[in-house]
Amino acid sequence: MSDKALNLAEQAFLHTITQELERGELRFPTSMEVTMRVMEALDDPDMDLGRLSTMVSAEPLLAARTVALANSAWYNPSGRVVTDVPKALVRIGFGKLRALSMAVAAEQLMHRDMLGPYQPLIRKLWAHCVDVAATASVLARRCTGQDRDAAFFAGMVHDIGQFFLLARVWEYPEMLSDDSPLSDLVRVWHAPVGRAVLAAMSMPRELVDAVDNPEIYGGEWPPATIPDLIFIANLVVESRNPFSPEDEDFRQGLARAATLGLDPVRLEEALTESAEERQTLIDLFRVG
Repeated sequence: MSDKALNLAEQAFLHTITQELERGELRFPTSMEVTMRVMEALDDPDMDLGRLSTMVSAEPLLAARTVALANSAWYNPSGRVVTDVPKALVRIGFGKLRALSMAVAAEQLMHRDMLGPYQPLIRKLWAHCVDVAATASVLARRCTGQDRDAAFFAGMVHDIGQFFLLARVWEYPEMLSDDSPLSDLVRVWHAPVGRAVLAAMSMPRELVDAVDNPEIYGGEWPPATIPDLIFIANLVVESRNPFSPEDEDFRQGLARAATLGLDPVRLEEALTESAEERQTLIDLFRVG
């Protein structure tokens, strides 16, 4: 395929996404494997809110839609915003979650085969988000006193722009070729697209800011905000983002600087605990 054809496909792809964001009409499939397990869990008569919240929280797009629905005018007439999945599920109920899961599962069922060449990248990205979410949650509980559920949710959705771009690329088969600039496109566009996706879904500003943006980091330990916490978690996790262009030595140098005020032993204990939580989630969904 010629460079000109690929460039035209890239322009058309970005134009379509831009138009949808401007209209507020977002269409993106979610992870079929995870969503189906959530639906199976809803059929378990012994399922409790805590375990179901963990499953929903581990899937970025379903988690984002669940919280967005809970904050919609229909479910939130008082205007009290929720920023984590457990509170969102209490508000919307299991019945509405079932309908939401069915909708996103149907979307993925139609298009998953088209993404075959990029399934390894999608799985690595999912594992990275789980790692960041688990690490941010543990750091919040052990070190900063922030809301651990809000930290987990923010960690899961901080790369939602990448999921969005990957989930929509099936519409442009040219972008799935070996010569495609898809990785470069995801790297350049994921932050602005992710912020636009979350803003269009009426996410709280703090969650919108948690989308990867190093300029917002305050540079002090302990981090004062959830976005700062997500920035640090991104640096210290084992599972790096498959689209990250940063050299590993550079990333580790940033991590040491960002955690300068934290006792190394305490950090290692937090990372050990978060690794156990990450593996539990990966085993739970049998993906990654």
